Amino acid sequence: METTYEDFEPLCKWQREQNSDTLEVHLPGFKRQQLKVQLSSTGMLTITGERQLDEAKGKKSRFRKEFPVSKEYQPNQIRAKFSGGILYLVMPKEVSTVSAAGENVTSSGTFLSSIKNVNKKIALEILIAISLAVAIGVYVKKNCQCSNNLWN
Repeated sequence: METTYEDFEPLCKWQREQNSDTLEVHLPGFKRQQLKVQLSSTGMLTITGERQLDEAKGKKSRFRKEFPVSKEYQPNQIRAKFSGGILYLVMPKEVSTVSAAGENVTSSGTFLSSIKNVNKKIALEILIAISLAVAIGVYVKKNCQCSNNLWN
């Protein structure tokens, strides 16, 4: 007997909160063991499911949903819960705080990495200033006829 599939599109709703967002995927008739949730290294969240509809006829129901996970979320903190035919995917947001130096630091970063980024920026600005000073010095030396005695 050949298996036939009935594809369907589950109802999905977002619940937005200050510190996290929750994706609700309505999956009536499914059991937890029939679902699969994966997060790829490229930040794509994939939810798939397959269940038997009619064993005698070899008929199954299946779905596949994909969502890009925004950089505002902490991917290592995403949690899934299945209850009452609804799959809940809780996605905690990156929490920005202001450090003593006035720099924004996210909860996944550290103050030290923030300082390193600031130091790189300062070093680049100093390098640009030195290069500009050398260029001006070369220009002045080549294009100006200056006497040694400025007071006469």
